[in-house]
Amino acid sequence: MITNIYLNAVRTHVDLLVRRGRIDKLIVWDVGTDEVNDPTLISHRAYGNRDDVAVVMLCAGTNRIGEALPRKIIYLPVQASLAGLKREHLTKELMTNG
Repeated sequence: MITNIYLNAVRTHVDLLVRRGRIDKLIVWDVGTDEVNDPTLISHRAYGNRDDVAVVMLCAGTNRIGEALPRKIIYLPVQASLAGLKREHLTKELMTNG
């Protein structure tokens, strides 16, 4: 449940910026051939860790770790925006649930 709220916020953030043509506020990532079967590589390269793999899969339109990413350009939130969304949604949920 916690992750769903957070990932919905990420999706809304990215979609809004793309619709407004503000891709300068996003990471524009061309999925490489070595990344197609390992979204953790993109997470590591874009954010410096493999923990944000769910964000990469969401932005690529895939649902599970074994599903191949499309060979196309995807838009990811910049690290500062992602940190803000985590603070806003994940810590709020953790405080209310535990």
